[in-house]
Amino acid sequence: MDSSIYRTQHNSRYWIEARAGLKTTELFAKVTKTAVPWSKASQYIRWFTDGEKRYAQQLWQMASVNIKATEVSREYGHHKVWRYGLEVAIKIKGSHGNHRVEWVKPEHPYTAISDKSDVHANHNEANNSALRRRCSAYRRRQNLYAKNTEGLQRAVTVQRLVHNWVRPHGGLGKNKTPVMAIDLYHRPISMLELLSLQGFTSLTP
Repeated sequence: MDSSIYRTQHNSRYWIEARAGLKTTELFAKVTKTAVPWSKASQYIRWFTDGEKRYAQQLWQMASVNIKATEVSREYGHHKVWRYGLEVAIKIKGSHGNHRVEWVKPEHPYTAISDKSDVHANHNEANNSALRRRCSAYRRRQNLYAKNTEGLQRAVTVQRLVHNWVRPHGGLGKNKTPVMAIDLYHRPISMLELLSLQGFTSLTP
């Protein structure tokens, strides 16, 4: 059992979505549909995945555009590309400690591709490590409090709410949560407030 997670990583660290289940293309497609509207609001966004090219196929269906022959020279050689301002890359495990990054599908001719030295998934890897420490149901080879998909989904959802609303992040500033970084609320909420709410729908825009 696995879970597919996608989140913003640059300024807000806001964790958009977490879906539990078997690691299939269908699972990633569901999460992608949730994240794409957030990316459309950004003029520039870098989209990372964990090394499986099949995931990019789902995004390609939603975020590719056709450019006119008059808008680009014949030497470019592509008519269907990622939309302007979107970079899509996968992180592949390299050998001898060298991390490999590979861009997927042709980029828009007017999108500046980042230098490889500037491309990393440190925030994502740090979040995954923290999640395994704090959530026993998410550790490898363990199934504590998550005997089925519903149990794992419940555990991961709670961690996402704590990440966004309760725990301040040092990289965002003093006593600042991801929700505060996107101006959705003015202060961190306590665990008591979180657990006392009648439902989570108001906390998951």
